[in-house]
Amino acid sequence: MKNDAQVYDLYGLRVCSEIALPAPRAQSDLPPYDLEFCQGEGPAIPDDAPSGRVLAELDLGGGRGYTLTDGGNDYALRFHGIGDFRIDPDLRTIHVCLLDGIGPEVAALFLVGNVVACVLTLAGESVLHASAVETNGAALAIAGGSGMGKSSLAALLCAQGARFVTDDLLRLQPDGKGWRCFPGTGQLRLRKDAASLAEGFPASRLSTTPDDRVAVRMPDNPSMPLLRAIVVPHRTRDGDMVKMERLARSEALFHLMAYPRIRELPRNEPFQRRIDFLGRVATSVPVFKAHIPWGLPPPVDLVSSLMRGAGIEA
Repeated sequence: MKNDAQVYDLYGLRVCSEIALPAPRAQSDLPPYDLEFCQGEGPAIPDDAPSGRVLAELDLGGGRGYTLTDGGNDYALRFHGIGDFRIDPDLRTIHVCLLDGIGPEVAALFLVGNVVACVLTLAGESVLHASAVETNGAALAIAGGSGMGKSSLAALLCAQGARFVTDDLLRLQPDGKGWRCFPGTGQLRLRKDAASLAEGFPASRLSTTPDDRVAVRMPDNPSMPLLRAIVVPHRTRDGDMVKMERLARSEALFHLMAYPRIRELPRNEPFQRRIDFLGRVATSVPVFKAHIPWGLPPPVDLVSSLMRGAGIEA
């Protein structure tokens, strides 16, 4: 690693990176490290998928999306139009090769999101596509796909006194009491249609991300709270009140499976491990479908309804 590399605490991992990351700095720069991000160099990156067995892929149209392959000697995670993230077989070192014109600040967003999620998934770790907040030692996870309001709900809950845990990627660790939540980047990213929610936070904590979102830097929270409940938000135009619906185990598993952080292909090992993990989560943690009225401003009882409906004291 280069001398100017920095060490970060991220999802319970010590990450040494040659690319500056939007994540808390570690107290010590000394090894050992769980992950190392290196700026690599390589041949021109084609538009098609990397060589090897395809493990996961997402086609967003217009040449966007990603493909993850197992090439035998390493794994290749290609974000089409962005670059390659080559993952060593031991899942500890990631070499970043970007297309011309793509800056390191763009790579940093992928590294702390999709790339870490991919590495954790390959390692058999327990990962949810979710944001999470904590109150009174209990964590509430907000699970769902892109654009479903995970970050917006987390911002509303934090504005009402909850402590921030993570945004968009939740790594869990089982213990004798249930599942512990690892803290994430310390940054909450809001889309343009929810940017007004940032007005409830000090201006000194706000910035704009390379993907044109409003980032809110949250106070450090190194705790690992116990996951008490999971909420899957669904926006509705029917009524003006929040309605909480507890899901049966089979329905809970279906909803959690519907929003993967990395879209693994069936019949591959990561997909089978995810089914097992989500089945255990759906068995041990209550999962709710939250019917939330569409649009801003949010219902005045939104925060209290979510927390009370999930059985968490505000």
